[in-house]
Amino acid sequence: MIVFIGIQASGKTTFYRSFLAEAGYVHINLDTLRTRNKEKLAIQTCFRDGRSFVVDNTNPEKADRARYIPDARKHGYEVIGIFFQSILKDCISRNEMREKKVPRMAIPAAQNRLQMPEYAEGFDQLYFAQIEQDDFLITEWRE
Repeated sequence: MIVFIGIQASGKTTFYRSFLAEAGYVHINLDTLRTRNKEKLAIQTCFRDGRSFVVDNTNPEKADRARYIPDARKHGYEVIGIFFQSILKDCISRNEMREKKVPRMAIPAAQNRLQMPEYAEGFDQLYFAQIEQDDFLITEWRE
């Protein structure tokens, strides 16, 4: 299981489409599933079928991530976190170019709630992702 962490328009879904969709990861995202119940059912289906999946939500707070990590570990999944760099003005600009924009005030609100991930949350691996010249630079996390 991969848990994305980052504010809106920080590149999470683009990263999924570019690198993980072809690898067969199931895309779990509240924007498309709409309810926590549908999200939970989709994750349970992945557990049942042994499928790898990505939780592509903002997951800004440790409590948000705790919704997924214990169950994944209980089902024997390796838990990977990817923190997406969030430069507010860049995210707002990318949001303005989207077909489906999020409300402008939602982006700084998410940034204000953003808590840096830690291995102590239950992650096996953590990475830092940043957009650099229309590509992603991925580096290992350092606490």
